[in-house]
Amino acid sequence: MTENANTLESIGVRMFDPKETMKVLTHDENIFWSWGVGKLIVVGLDPHDSWVNGLMLKVNGRKWKHFVLITLNGLDYYEVRLVNKNHEVVEVKDHDIMFDELVDVIDRLIES
Repeated sequence: MTENANTLESIGVRMFDPKETMKVLTHDENIFWSWGVGKLIVVGLDPHDSWVNGLMLKVNGRKWKHFVLITLNGLDYYEVRLVNKNHEVVEVKDHDIMFDELVDVIDRLIES
């Protein structure tokens, strides 16, 4: 772990863990796979450049058919962004999403 990561954790900022996020997303595998997930992309995770650390899903939902970017903010809440095929953010749902709300938030954004 680098000095930057140690400093962040010492003040209570938890680093993004894609494995932990996947456990949350796949708790109900039927919902997860209903999104038509085709790719899982780990974004960032470079301790020297913490601009965006997260997980990007390529989805094929009823309402949204591009990418969903999931990140963790400094207050330990998830943030969700819809990203188009040009990798431009088109919608941000960053209202302090708790881990137990993450699947419902994503499902509403891409399916209904």
